[in-house]
Amino acid sequence: MTTRISNLAGASKLLRVRVSVVGSDPKIWRLIDVDSSLTLDKVHEVIQLAVGWRDSHLHAFTDTDPHEQLHSHGKQSSRPRQWHTQNSLDDDLEGLLETEWTLGELLTESSEPLFYEYDFGDGWIHRLELIDVIVAAVSRPLARVIEAERRGPVEDSGGIHGYSELLAALADPAHERHHELTEWVAATAGPWQVFDPEAVDIDQINRELDRLFQAPDESIRSSESLSLLDELTMRMPPGLQREFRSFLDASGIQKAIVIDAAVAERMVAPYLWLLRRIGVDGLKLTSAGWLPPVVVSDAMRDLDWGWRWIGAFNREDMTLPIQILRESAQRLGLIRKLKGKLVLGPAAKKLLDDPVGLWFLLARSLAHRQPHDYEKAAALLLALEIAVGKRASEHEYLQPISFGLSALGWTTSTGWDLPEKVVADVLQLTWEVLFNLGVFVHGEYRRDVAGVTPEGQTFARAILQA
Repeated sequence: MTTRISNLAGASKLLRVRVSVVGSDPKIWRLIDVDSSLTLDKVHEVIQLAVGWRDSHLHAFTDTDPHEQLHSHGKQSSRPRQWHTQNSLDDDLEGLLETEWTLGELLTESSEPLFYEYDFGDGWIHRLELIDVIVAAVSRPLARVIEAERRGPVEDSGGIHGYSELLAALADPAHERHHELTEWVAATAGPWQVFDPEAVDIDQINRELDRLFQAPDESIRSSESLSLLDELTMRMPPGLQREFRSFLDASGIQKAIVIDAAVAERMVAPYLWLLRRIGVDGLKLTSAGWLPPVVVSDAMRDLDWGWRWIGAFNREDMTLPIQILRESAQRLGLIRKLKGKLVLGPAAKKLLDDPVGLWFLLARSLAHRQPHDYEKAAALLLALEIAVGKRASEHEYLQPISFGLSALGWTTSTGWDLPEKVVADVLQLTWEVLFNLGVFVHGEYRRDVAGVTPEGQTFARAILQA
């Protein structure tokens, strides 16, 4: 195939293009300044970003409205041209390569509009109409949204007619499918964006466009300098990366960590109690490998944990809060078993009189000392939700974490999001540690969660910044 791209150095200009979702009412549109030298594969990325798609389906450009092609019944005098990616050009799909054509070659002052179709099943058609040609400074952005109306449709909502019916059902509480579709939209749109069909954030779109055309900085992208959340973000599909970054930008997680010594001492009290009871000489376990009964009863009394369990509080294997306290301290590296005794880990040994230091050590350990990658990812996603502070029950925490794990590739064998029970099992250690630290506001019953404490939000930010 003959390459169509010529040397356009110094000849490119900005095209002011109106991109409209065909059939939308009220109209969904974006007014975008796009460098004329961008090839169609890059224009595809600009449209995906500007409209808010997740780039999870096939797409194509064409010089004729696909709807008209469908109903022309062969009446057209010439066959429409189509541009596709290399991967989609197979024996069953004829067309041209979008990497070899620029927007400036196809959208001119004398040309007809260009069309872009996304998701051939739903058939989302976008009309690209040239509004103006602009001469701008060399340092101009390659793409910039100038004006916009309404957010893009929800992925997989059935095309423009399906989306219109969806919005009608959402707006009518009496509609027979209102509840069902409300839950579907929440699950599909996900936890990182509030679904509002009228809302569009131009500034956020332009920040993402800047990222799209930014030259990669190898020093920044090295694993040594990436933050924990940067690592998570880079493992997500591009469409979800944008939504996740938008959520992070609004989360406030980068605030400096300031923790009062008295607050830190109150939060780490269960772990500090255990470390001091073990002491520098260690603590001998029973012949069965459990804490001595007197230690169990003293812990329940000194920590005022009677409300958390029932029973005599004199056997570790029958006093779950103390068993969990000991096991979590071992998993986090604070203590270890050695010749029938519990002994302090090297870091913990230095922190017997430093509650603030222990507070930060626990945050670092929860961020980094997880047995598996999926447990680490789940712990970070939970910390993020806690830092934001908008969830009011365990159920409300588990849903977004399941969505996040799915975005990172951890799903059921059939590709569905992990059930809440599975996510709860993955998070068990992290959840128990956070519960011990007083991160959650507890409800009427032992394990009820009714919210998150301000100091809990600060601790969650410390995990994310560890």
